[in-house]
This record gives sequence, C-alpha cells and structure tokens, in this order.
Amino acid sequence: MSLGFKLYSFFNGNLVHQDSLGNKYYHDKKNPSKRWVVYASGFGPESLPTHFHNWLHNTSDEISTFDLEESNQESLVKRRLQKHTPKHKNTRHKGYNSWQPK
Repeated sequence: MSLGFKLYSFFNGNLVHQDSLGNKYYHDKKNPSKRWVVYASGFGPESLPTHFHNWLHNTSDEISTFDLEESNQESLVKRRLQKHTPKHKNTRHKGYNSWQPK
C-alpha cells in the first residue's frame, strides 16, 4: 500500500472497522457510498470475509461486528490461496519434442 493512499484514507475517509487481521475499512467523509479497504501487510483481497466484501461493493449497508479469531481467519486465507494457485505441469517434461532449428 502506498504512502499516498494511506494519507488519502486518513484525511478523506472515516474508519468504519478493523478486522482481526488488521485490514481497515473506510468510507468517504462526503460520500458514504464510496468505500475502500487498506489491507494489512502481507494480505490482499483473498483476506476479505464475505460480509466485508458485500459491504465494500454496496451489496449491504451493514457491517457486522462478527469476527473470527485471527488464527481461524488466517487458515481460511491460506486455504483460499491454495485453492486458486495454478497447478502447472513440470516444465522439463513437455510430452513432445519441440522443433529445434538447424
């Protein structure tokens, strides 16, 4: 996260909630429907719980105070990352002989 974005969040946003991982949720002081998140270090979009995701995308106006314990939330994040990690074949064994110019 850049320093400029953190400064923008500090001066132009109202802190609405901070979850157990350290993600901070803001809305604009002048326009409450403009919402964003400042991720904790080492985390990204995969660390957002569903109810916070819904709040960010204006699907829900309520932000629940339900928070999982930090260890449970980190294990959920790790499972999401493993689920979406691409599984490539070994690059040394291509299964065919590629053309080599002479």
